[in-house]
Amino acid sequence: MIPDQKKATIRIFLEKLDENISAIEEFFIPDCQAHLPGISDPTDREGFRQFVAMLYTAFPDLHHVVKEQIAENDKVATIINVYGTHKGDFQGIAPTGRQVMFEDFMITRIQGGKVVELWAQFDALKLLQQLGVCQLQG
Repeated sequence: MIPDQKKATIRIFLEKLDENISAIEEFFIPDCQAHLPGISDPTDREGFRQFVAMLYTAFPDLHHVVKEQIAENDKVATIINVYGTHKGDFQGIAPTGRQVMFEDFMITRIQGGKVVELWAQFDALKLLQQLGVCQLQG
């Protein structure tokens, strides 16, 4: 795959993910290594699916908009704006009904058209501020 094809793979994955989290099974190998925020050890595809399911339960209208991508060798770096409405429990925070937008940064390693490794990090502080859970002292 050329770099543009790898970038397209991630964009298509995110589009399909917003429709149904079963996209994870289509785009990730079963024993992928997913490095996720708040989880100390890498997890596999099933652990990643559970993490994503938790987000879509809390924000059922969650959707991703790719801002920028860079691809080199077998890796794709993607900056994403994530939008959603807090309608379900999120990490013990009762639904607020608030709309949120936060940035997500993902690096994926792709082999044979499938994700074999993922590193993800999102702006948790911005998300918690929008949910009214914390405020910056100024």
